[in-house]
Amino acid sequence: MIGHDVFLPTPLPMLCAGITIMLVTTAWRRSINRGFLSGMVTLLLALAFVGYHTGSVPDNEDSLFIQDQWTNYTAILIIFSSMCILLMSWRNGAQDRTTPLMDEYPLLCMLGTLGALTMVFSANYMPFFLGLEILGISLIGLVTFRHGPAMQGYEAAMKYLIPSGVSSAILLFGIGLAYGVTGSLQFMPPIATGDISPALPASAIVMILSGIFFKLSAVPFHMWLLDVMEGAPVPVAAFLAIVSKIAIFSSFVRYFGTGNQPLFLSIILYVVIILTIMGGNILALRQTSLTRLLACSSIAHVGYLLIAFLCPGHLQSGAITIYLAAYTASTLGVFAIIAAFATPDGPDGTVIAQWKGLFFNRPFLASAMSLMLLSLAGIPPGIGFFAKFNIAATGVEHQRNLLLGVLIIGSIIGLYYYLNIIRIMMAAPSLSSTNPNQPVRPELIALVIVLTVIVVIGGLFPARALRPLVPVPLVQPETLNKITMH
Repeated sequence: MIGHDVFLPTPLPMLCAGITIMLVTTAWRRSINRGFLSGMVTLLLALAFVGYHTGSVPDNEDSLFIQDQWTNYTAILIIFSSMCILLMSWRNGAQDRTTPLMDEYPLLCMLGTLGALTMVFSANYMPFFLGLEILGISLIGLVTFRHGPAMQGYEAAMKYLIPSGVSSAILLFGIGLAYGVTGSLQFMPPIATGDISPALPASAIVMILSGIFFKLSAVPFHMWLLDVMEGAPVPVAAFLAIVSKIAIFSSFVRYFGTGNQPLFLSIILYVVIILTIMGGNILALRQTSLTRLLACSSIAHVGYLLIAFLCPGHLQSGAITIYLAAYTASTLGVFAIIAAFATPDGPDGTVIAQWKGLFFNRPFLASAMSLMLLSLAGIPPGIGFFAKFNIAATGVEHQRNLLLGVLIIGSIIGLYYYLNIIRIMMAAPSLSSTNPNQPVRPELIALVIVLTVIVVIGGLFPARALRPLVPVPLVQPETLNKITMH
């Protein structure tokens, strides 16, 4: 039982209760549809109560959780993304033509969402690492739901398990060093005091940073992401590219968002940003698989976000929050269209060549896909244009000329491979192209329409659509325990 004085953000116990109910109903009678419905209802309730909490606000530095505007905002993005991914997975028979989805699938999705939210709300190393492992173990199970002739799901799960275990070990070792320096498990960078050598907190920061970069798949810790996303079902690939990235980046901002980073941290970030933007975009040029291309794209977008993180100031909060919203809506839209494109007895939509002639066969899906790709590239009228413009504005404010040059070059490269997909869709259809009379699941059409509206409204009316996102402040160490009451 949770006592009255124990502070806990409401989405966490709500998700725990929903998962428990799903386990009980699964033990009683298996039903995949009931599992998806229970998960969707639980996520809707968690979304409705994001700003609430149980217990009293802690006044000391021993709180396990924190709730402020930043955590509420990223929690909304995670819950909304999980709802969209569940909707993509509902009645999805195209990804696995031999073994249908079981009710473990929505249960693992819910567990992954719980782990992501635990990381977001964490103010302590213990719940952060626990949430990280819940998320990682759930993803290993979800990836295996794609079975093919080459057992792609099992191979991808092993490729995720090994680097995930290594990065978790490195991260845990860094947490141990940080605890040895500070004597506290509070989630903030260690600072050397007294007779402690400065090398010890520096080593802790580097190891924690390396573990987080593994999870973010920043270059040079990125190679696992391409194979895992290619081998996973399309909705699970979306979960990897969106939910896990938002949770880890939110924790990264919570941990290092002090505005007073040591010099060596700034140098490391400089190098990683350049490698991540250029590496992600250059890798995408060679891809023939759409999911691998989106994996490379997500790597590059991590680099763009890190530019704003490295430029603290009055523009930083708006740039990061708007960019997260734009990336989430646009990437969800692409994956939803892939899921709508796939057919049980035809192409699964993961190969770029399969999209040839889509403008002739399915003009709505092709138009929506073009809009999402242009938004990811930072081209009007999508919301991505203003997101990338704000990232560039933060670089101009701090005169990060080298990073601005890398951003421009990376954006030009990204525009090439995004436009190449649109070119393929506009080509004349071949005999093996998708049957235009093949019905599309209505829930996916509705999801694509909703995401398209979000991307268009954010792009055409940025002042009104994006104003609520700008005031979201990034955390500072002195505000770590100032919990925002609803």
